[in-house]
Amino acid sequence: MKLSRKNALPLYHQLRELLREKIESGVWQPGHRLPSENEFVAEYELSRATVRQALQLLENDGLVERMQGRGTFVGRPKLSQDLGMLLTISANGTRTPPVIRVLSLNQISPGAVAALRLALDGDERVWDFRRVFTVDGEPLMLLASNFPVRFFPDLNETDVFHKSLHHTLAEHYGLEQLRQHKEVEVTILDGAEAEVLGANAGAPALVITQVSYLKDGQPFEYRRTLVRGDRCKYYVDVTSPEIGA
Repeated sequence: MKLSRKNALPLYHQLRELLREKIESGVWQPGHRLPSENEFVAEYELSRATVRQALQLLENDGLVERMQGRGTFVGRPKLSQDLGMLLTISANGTRTPPVIRVLSLNQISPGAVAALRLALDGDERVWDFRRVFTVDGEPLMLLASNFPVRFFPDLNETDVFHKSLHHTLAEHYGLEQLRQHKEVEVTILDGAEAEVLGANAGAPALVITQVSYLKDGQPFEYRRTLVRGDRCKYYVDVTSPEIGA
């Protein structure tokens, strides 16, 4: 792929795609040091601002890592996850099992969205349960769950801090969930979210919202999960291929 000033695509976008191709095809392996900005400027006859814009986009995509005083390097491969099983990380490339660390558990008045999704009455309170999902010590997801207090009045006195949430709800409350509804959108991290996840403010992320239901159809959990877009990707295996455009 060559850069063309006759192409409708901006030059920074063309350079980004050219470098992306080298990375994703394996021509440049993880850890490979990219040419310097000056070398890109000279080779492709571009402005420094154009080169920096292309590299910034590649960094946002998680394809390169820029290190102060050292240069720009091809980033680590993204961790691959099944979209249907959000907290199941592929073992490829990981050294240790995933860990979920509890940040806080507090009773609060729910926001408008949580109250709607959980079908709450006007004065009901919820447990606000926040956790961080890490792999090899690296934070990848920020999970914020809301549970109606009337369903789980003593949640703060259970083993939820030391055992999995599913195990605690099943063991302590005999809870059996029937189904979940999940939605996936694209967002960017604000300063507080980025700090928890060890990322840059404004970095791309996926926001996955889900509502879990009991057998009688009552919603019992509203969860909002932020996933680092620079370090994770999702796949879906389809047994009945889509027929369409």
